[in-house]
Amino acid sequence: MKDIKEALETISQGMQAQVPVETLTAFGNSIADLQARDFGKTSEVGMKFAKEKVLTEEGKEKEVTELFGGKKVLVSFVRGSWCPFCNVEMAHLMSYYKELQENDVEVIAISPMNIELLNKWKDEMQMSFSIAQDKDLTLSKALGIDFTLQDFVTPHYEALGIDVKIFNHTDEAELVLPAVYLLDESGVIAFRYMDVNYGTRLDLGELVGSL
Repeated sequence: MKDIKEALETISQGMQAQVPVETLTAFGNSIADLQARDFGKTSEVGMKFAKEKVLTEEGKEKEVTELFGGKKVLVSFVRGSWCPFCNVEMAHLMSYYKELQENDVEVIAISPMNIELLNKWKDEMQMSFSIAQDKDLTLSKALGIDFTLQDFVTPHYEALGIDVKIFNHTDEAELVLPAVYLLDESGVIAFRYMDVNYGTRLDLGELVGSL
């Protein structure tokens, strides 16, 4: 899926037609609240990527930079399989995976969703790249891209069958911002994309073209 913007717009239009107005309003207010906050101060371009460990699909705890032996790494943070925009992003990432590898870039997708569900998601979407769990959002918190879902919007998620605490196996309804990092061979952040609006994602064509 090369054209991510068109796919995201299709999802957004479907939500407008199917989701109750009060829920859409709550979603919009949630995003507006996040836009007023300051995220990512500990993970800016030029900084070393955080060393907090993730849980790999094989059940091992490792630092992201340890997984690929000093290679360049594209790290994509997503919410989980329950998020339609994240599914679009994963399909988009798969469409660029070969080109990223040709440019000596390894790829990993990271989510707070529990590893069993992540492995199921990987199988269902036939993802070729690595996937890992950010257990208790430890890495996301170190990077400054985590937040707790606001009380006013949580019931709307649950009404749609999305209980974040169950998906993530956490005590709080915590989520990560959609974010993409490109790390150089020494683990320094060479590029970062971050947006509090989960309906907006990075067009990888722009990044791949600059490699």
